Amino acid sequence: MSRMLNDRFGKKPKSNKKGCLFLIVGSLLALLATGIYVLVVAKLTGVVIEARHGGEIAYALMKSVTPSYGVAMLCFYGNLAIWYFTPNEDEIRKQNEGLSPMLGEKRRDDAVSKSTLWMITAGLLVAAVITGAVAVNHYRLVTTEGIREYFFVETKSYEWRQVTSYTVDCDNDNDGLSVTFTMRDGKKYEILQGVNSTTEGFDAAYTSVTHFACDLDQQMTDLQVPRNTRHIERAVQFYRDHALWPYVEKLIGYVELIPEPDETVDETLPDTEAPTEAITE
Repeated sequence: MSRMLNDRFGKKPKSNKKGCLFLIVGSLLALLATGIYVLVVAKLTGVVIEARHGGEIAYALMKSVTPSYGVAMLCFYGNLAIWYFTPNEDEIRKQNEGLSPMLGEKRRDDAVSKSTLWMITAGLLVAAVITGAVAVNHYRLVTTEGIREYFFVETKSYEWRQVTSYTVDCDNDNDGLSVTFTMRDGKKYEILQGVNSTTEGFDAAYTSVTHFACDLDQQMTDLQVPRNTRHIERAVQFYRDHALWPYVEKLIGYVELIPEPDETVDETLPDTEAPTEAITE
């Protein structure tokens, strides 16, 4: 009856629906949680690589770090969406107060208990933690001896003498230079592009992964491994004024051509020193 009177006199019953403030604060908290997650994963990545391979001159190409950021963000914002859009028992109880079945007013029974919401929240947070654990344990280790694949444990390894050919390319201005090795079994491994985590020994020996690739290129030359070079002009344009240019120059085999002076003689000009005839008296 009270609901009918409210409708008749233009008064709306008080709603327990979460408002814009809840959404704004929740969005900021989800964004903050994502930022903390990124910092923690980045820190743990360095700790894991140094703890496992600190005695080697090596760096790791982290294969799942970037996707894990997206998954974590979905988990945090998923929690926000669940708490914002899913009606809990308290909300439904307040909405059902004053309803009269005699007047055709139906009571809502689609409430979700708070314990269920907290279980879903915990599940999403655990999923974010598991994703982070996968991210810091899934990588490709590049060393002076070869390449090793890791997914928590070592899954595959190759030595550099198993390389049959390699390609130096600059097929995209945004991605930059790539160096891809082809192994005897046909597997291809790119060693430059991606999120890198270096050991202290690597940092002491090399200024960058491109510097390392330049030394590796010389090792391939000594092993007489054929090199394919593509898009040289793009690499020159992209790196010519970059600090990495000395290494890129060697990797692409760039040689600046200097024009030779023109030594041809124009035979159409008259001979100015033609012999004169002797004058006799």
